[in-house]
Amino acid sequence: MSEETFPVSLAGRAWSLPHLPFRAIKAIQPALFQVYAEAGGEAVTTQRVAALGEAQIERLAQATWRAIAHVDPALTYEDFLELPFSVGDLILAFPSVAKAAGLRARAPDATPEASPTPGKSSSTR
Repeated sequence: MSEETFPVSLAGRAWSLPHLPFRAIKAIQPALFQVYAEAGGEAVTTQRVAALGEAQIERLAQATWRAIAHVDPALTYEDFLELPFSVGDLILAFPSVAKAAGLRARAPDATPEASPTPGKSSSTR
């Protein structure tokens, strides 16, 4: 793994998440997949995110805390829940938490327009 980090900011605090170890990923990934699917997956919309229920928001909060606790073990879940942040803040943290857990957005499918003509080089030299 690289030394790349993923920034998370909540309640005026900031953490740089590294690539997480498997013990953290196995607790975080199921929650992230569930929230992502229930928010619309690749077709996620603001309305779908706004319609997330308390259980999904709780799972997202737990996943975010678990990722942060890897770099800030003194932060208990109870203390995390007392931080003044919004559901929107958790949603903004989602991509960094997902990347730290090893999840990546699927690359868009190539289109014929983006593909070089067969037999021709696409080099810029």
